[in-house]
Amino acid sequence: MFQIAGTNIYIGGKADSLLRNDDAWAVVNTAKTVHIEVMGWSNAPPRDHPNYLAYENGQFLSFNWVDGAAHLYKWSGPEAFNRALDFIDHWAPTKNVLVNCDLGQSRSPTVALLYLAKRLHTISNESFSAARTDFQEIYPPYSPSGIADYVSQHWNEIQ
Repeated sequence: MFQIAGTNIYIGGKADSLLRNDDAWAVVNTAKTVHIEVMGWSNAPPRDHPNYLAYENGQFLSFNWVDGAAHLYKWSGPEAFNRALDFIDHWAPTKNVLVNCDLGQSRSPTVALLYLAKRLHTISNESFSAARTDFQEIYPPYSPSGIADYVSQHWNEIQ
């Protein structure tokens, strides 16, 4: 787990998602594997399930995201990213906030990057490319997959 200096925002992997059971933490999960586990599903549910895309319960917000091509994020849309940022805004003043995915290299750091650029304005908000350059100095393991293409294309829609 990695703490972003000057904040109580942390980037982590699947193992760190267990902090969702710790009252000192608010957790944003961005991994399909954890989402399915939390929901108690043995495999992916039908797309019309009310918690298929996202599930929120108190200090825990989970997205059914896979790390892949940009088109995979179209079904959740910019609204999901805005929801994640709103959730962090809500909990960050009083809790440690973990943003996790499977490995902490693509999805979760992208949400952290967005928070730093769009809400805290501690890195560039000019474009995804500029924010990525700034963010990689803070978090060198950042290695985004298709989520980077999606966020780049929808940069102005994510607030």
